Amino acid sequence: MNAVLAEMKGYGIQPNAFTLGIIIKQLCKLRRVDDAMEVFNKMSEASESDGVSIEADIVIINTLIGGLCKVGKQEEGLHLMERMKSAKGIVPDTVTYNCLIDGFCKVGEIVRGIELFEQMKEEGVSPNVITVNILIDGMCRHGRANNALGFFRDMQGKGVKGNSVTYTIITAFSKADNFGKVVDLFDEMVRSGCSADPVVYYSLISGFAELEAGNFTLARRVMKQMTKEGLNPTVATFGALIHGYCLKGKLEEARKLFDDMTTTAKILPDTATYNILIESLCKVNDVEATLSLMDDMKAKG
Repeated sequence: MNAVLAEMKGYGIQPNAFTLGIIIKQLCKLRRVDDAMEVFNKMSEASESDGVSIEADIVIINTLIGGLCKVGKQEEGLHLMERMKSAKGIVPDTVTYNCLIDGFCKVGEIVRGIELFEQMKEEGVSPNVITVNILIDGMCRHGRANNALGFFRDMQGKGVKGNSVTYTIITAFSKADNFGKVVDLFDEMVRSGCSADPVVYYSLISGFAELEAGNFTLARRVMKQMTKEGLNPTVATFGALIHGYCLKGKLEEARKLFDDMTTTAKILPDTATYNILIESLCKVNDVEATLSLMDDMKAKG
């Protein structure tokens, strides 16, 4: 960095906040956060004689805080925010707090995340749906589904609507075998028009189908809702449900679904789907069905 600044100075080019902001952003993308901080400190501490005395703005601060949090240095990110508030009078915005809350939640420090959430509100910084989803995701990832639901209810009462990421709560309850909550929440999400993306639907279907209890009725229901929303099930979606049937020894249902996938949905099975069925058929010594599937697999390449 010193060489770059020296070369710019040699050509008579005066670096500005935009120039150094680009450099800091690229360094953070490369996870070279220490180098980015060195650039920032040099920018902040340079004297007028150096020719690079530049004041940072909130965009640069957010880039640095986001970079620090991504490499597990959220405490340094928090310190940087407080330093900029007191020394430079830079006011944090929603992005600043979202970066910090996400950083703490990702390492399981949910309480710190909630404290920052309360702090941002006290300072007049408005949380957005991203803030809500970060906290919900953090709670669910660390086994706090009930806390996540309570927090979500509180936010609903204040007019905040969750987007598809809020399906994370459903997934968390499904992992805890709390299907009563799952059904209630799923129905609520559908009624409110909260659509999920294919990845979320896949997670729900595989979660319901592959759990020890194996709720195939709900898995099928989710697949039906997926189709209703104009999202065609993929080979991965069918494969997850087929895998669940095989795990529970429901080979007849697995074969029927396999046939539906290939004939009705016109989806070509992948190697993983074939292998799941073949392995399961071998376990029950169904040689004829196994050979038939292997021939079909070879014929379709």
